[in-house]
Amino acid sequence: MFQQFLAWPNLCAAWERVADNKGAPGVDRVSIRRFARRWEENLRRLQSLTQEGRYRPSRLRRIAIPKRTGGQRLLSIPTVADRILQRALLNVLEPRFEQRFLTCSHGYRPGRSVRTALVDILRFRDYGATWVFDGDIDDCFPSLDHALLRKFLAQSIQDDRVLALLDKWLRVGIHQRNPDRGIPLGMPLSPLLCNIYLHRLDHPLMRGRWALVRYADDFIICCRSREQAERAQEVVAGLLSQIKLRLEPTKTRITSFREGFDFLGIHFHGASYSFLWQRKRFTVEGPTPGWLWGYVPNEYE
Repeated sequence: MFQQFLAWPNLCAAWERVADNKGAPGVDRVSIRRFARRWEENLRRLQSLTQEGRYRPSRLRRIAIPKRTGGQRLLSIPTVADRILQRALLNVLEPRFEQRFLTCSHGYRPGRSVRTALVDILRFRDYGATWVFDGDIDDCFPSLDHALLRKFLAQSIQDDRVLALLDKWLRVGIHQRNPDRGIPLGMPLSPLLCNIYLHRLDHPLMRGRWALVRYADDFIICCRSREQAERAQEVVAGLLSQIKLRLEPTKTRITSFREGFDFLGIHFHGASYSFLWQRKRFTVEGPTPGWLWGYVPNEYE
């Protein structure tokens, strides 16, 4: 796996992906444009350092960005070089874990998106699962336990050099207040690591035939009655405690399509749902017309 990750075509593909994203520079202030001036030389050096075990990730540049729902979220920006290496490893790891991930998980996965999550929600609603347990994991990304995450990774990755590299990136994102927990938002690998961790929530819920729809750390469970939704909350709380997470009580609730609720930027109410796109609100009632899918906002991909 390590050699596949460091293969020159894979590193070039990773560099192209990072360059296309046009992200901000990290703590070294090296921009995409500056890296591109001597990209082949820079990439060869990065390959050599990693191959010889001399690679050390840089500190993360941290900035606060406003949340859509209010407040701020701390975003961590790796250097261009670190993003390239993480993207290269993601190219290798993602297909392996995709074979294990379940259909209830829609966030940051190839071929899955808010659109596929919406399809599942409407299907559950039309089957009569009109009560909803709307769960919120308390401070999810900063709370992921490193020891458990390392254990989950080692169950699927047998290459010690890859595990050591992942451990370096975990340690570079450490907060002094809580050094044994958390993965930084903004690293290319973070969404995959979150999905690997929360697969331990998905698997028992799907095995129990719960109607789960999860997008990264946001999820709902559609139920046929309020009592079933209350039971779903109990089950989820127990499963989260096993992986050292918990529900955020002020943001977790039991609701229904009749009452109305918001999920992934879409408002569901009765037999309708609505969303904003290009400052216009689109409302759909009843069966979804095929032409509408072209109007789902791009940021929901």
